[in-house]
Parts: sequence; C-alpha cells; structure tokens
Amino acid sequence: MPAGFSDADGLPVLGVAELIERLRDTLGEAFGELYVEGEVAGLFRSRPGHLYFDLKDHGALLRSVMFRFAAGQLGFEPQDGMLVRARARLDLYPERGSLQLVVSELRPRGEGALRAAFEQLRARLTAEGLFDAEHKRPLPFLPRRIGIVTSLAGAAIHDFLRALRRRFPGSEVVVFDARVQGEGAWRELVRGLHLLDRDPTVEVIVLARGGGSLEDLWNFNREELVRAVFEAETPVVSAIGHETDWVLTDLVADARAATPTAAAALVAPDAAQLLQRLDQLELRLSARVRGRLRELGHRLEALRRGLVHPARRLRESALLLRELDARLRVLIARAHERARARLGQAAGRLDALSPLAVLGRGYALAVRESDGAILREPGQAPAGAGILVRLARGELRATVRAPARDTGEG
Repeated sequence: MPAGFSDADGLPVLGVAELIERLRDTLGEAFGELYVEGEVAGLFRSRPGHLYFDLKDHGALLRSVMFRFAAGQLGFEPQDGMLVRARARLDLYPERGSLQLVVSELRPRGEGALRAAFEQLRARLTAEGLFDAEHKRPLPFLPRRIGIVTSLAGAAIHDFLRALRRRFPGSEVVVFDARVQGEGAWRELVRGLHLLDRDPTVEVIVLARGGGSLEDLWNFNREELVRAVFEAETPVVSAIGHETDWVLTDLVADARAATPTAAAALVAPDAAQLLQRLDQLELRLSARVRGRLRELGHRLEALRRGLVHPARRLRESALLLRELDARLRVLIARAHERARARLGQAAGRLDALSPLAVLGRGYALAVRESDGAILREPGQAPAGAGILVRLARGELRATVRAPARDTGEG
C-alpha cells in the first residue's frame, strides 16, 4: 500500500524517511533551540574539525555534534568529564534514525570546568601577545567625554557616577546599557564597545559590573569580547567585580580597576587635588619670580654703581689723551736727539774716511783728464796727456811733458 494512505484499520502508512522528516519537524516545533546541561563523554574531533561527543547525566545519554564553524568559535578545549551547557536543537540523524543534539554554542559549567577553560584561553591569548605591555595605551589625563558599557539596572553604574561626580563634576558620561550576566550577554557588551569606540568624542571607555562568581563574570572571559577590547582604538579600562576578581578583559585592557569606583579614580582626576596642586604651583611660581626679580634688582644696582656718566667718561678720556700726547712728544724729542747724535757720529766717521780730508792734509789727487781715471802710476799718463790735479782747495790743470820714473813705492 502506498505511503500516506490508511490501511484497513485506519492507521497511516509512512515511509521511514517521511516519518523521520515528520519527527524532525515535530521536534523543531516542540522544542526549538534550548540549553542542555550535561557531562562531556567520548569526545572526538574529526579531520574536518567537527566535534562529536555525548552529553550524559544520571544514567541518561544524548549523542551530540558541533559542526566545524561552531567548534571553531569555542574559546576553550572541551574535555571528557567537563560539565557544560550546550545551546542546541534536537535533530534526528536519518541514516541511523538516532536522536542527536546539534550544538551551536558550548559553555563550561561549574567552578572546575570554568577555571580550566579560563586557563586554556588565557594561555592561548598570551601566546598570541594580546596581553603584552607594549600594546597598553596611556589614559587621557582629563577626558572631556567618558564612555561606559554596563547595565543601567546594576549597582556598578551608580557607584561609578557617584565617584565621578565627587572627583570631577564636569565630566560628561555616555552610557551603553548592556546585560552583564547571562547567556549571550557578551554580544551586547561587544556591540556597546564597538559603538563607543566609533564615537570620536569619547576619549576613554570603561567596562564595568559588580562582583560575582566565576560563572557570573564569564561573559568578560569570552574570546570575542577580549579581542574587541584589544582591537579598540580608544583606551579601555576594565572594572569587573571586586578586588579579588580577575577576568580576561582585565588582562587585555589598557588599565584594570579593582572596582567601578576605582575606575572613576583612574579616568578622572580629583578636582580638589588639582586645585590644591595649582595653588601650590602658583605659590612656587610666585616665589621663584620674586626671587628672580630680587636677583635682577641686585645686578641692576651693581651695574648702576659701576656706570660712569658719558660727560665724565669723555673728560677722563680727553685728560688721558693729553697725558699721552705730552709723553709722546717727550719720547719723539728724545728719539730725535738720539738720532741726531748717531748721525753726527756717522758723519764724523765718514769725514775721516773722505778723500777730501786726506787732501786737506797736503796731498793731491791726479786724474786723467780724458776719462777722469785716478792716476796711481806714471805709465797711466803718457807725454802730452792732460791731467787734473785736485788740491784741498781748487784744481790744477797740467800737461805731462815726460812721465816721471816709477819709484815702485806703494
């Protein structure tokens, strides 16, 4: 009998594929997406990257699969025996006709499982360098506009705003209201962070919530939120929980505040302390200026005492010039006298060596008239030659009649 028709007793007749398809539709309509908690068992990762495992508790077991894309989004490595919460839908595997869970998200449950997942993700992100100090940016000294991502229903926003008004009442705050706890809250936190980061007027962003258990704070350990903080261009302060609470956004943020109240102290200076500091600087500056003025006054007085009136300086210079002129005249006269004496001595020595002085002692000087050559021996003036004889006073002209005999005396 063809499938879909009733037999004699009125029951429908269905093929296996059609039955499974109707069951899948029924499961989808009855349950849709749901969360299932259980312990991981028989975990296996296929070569393409799909995860296959069982979820079990109290003797019940359900086959589960997490396909490659969803498995690649996990921020931790599931392990056998780990208690988890799976976001999934029920499905029937047609080839075997078996019931299975198709898991889209997986989250560890229980302190031990959460702690193991936390350490796994921290180690992996540390190896990537997301927590390195070289990526930390300084916070602005006096931000004009502060962004905060938190829940408006929580105490964190009130603690933050109260502390901020007390420290610096003029600060402007932009709040993005986001859930800070519960499944999927990290998506709202990431959206708020992105929105404030794109606002050029926001100079610093604060992620804030109050304290809680590791499970309560788990959204701030989500890899998606950690990477969003790392990639933000605006400096980020993580203010999650209390002093002893640590989450991964604390490690990746540019600064960590132990509480939302402490975050206000990080992002805004204390106006009262600033005014006190300004007063101190004003006093120091005034004291320094007064000291400098006193120093300059002393130097000016010293210069004034050392100054001489130009007329007096001119008189002193004129007197000095007259004294120098008198001294110079004396030195010139003495130099003339010494030069005159040296000249007289030289003239006396020259006179003693002059031929004229020899002539004055009765000697005569004979020269040949034709060429003026001095005659030293008779042969230099042949007979008939004209000679000139120079005496001490005057000259004699003569003609040689016969040369005298050379005596040979020198």
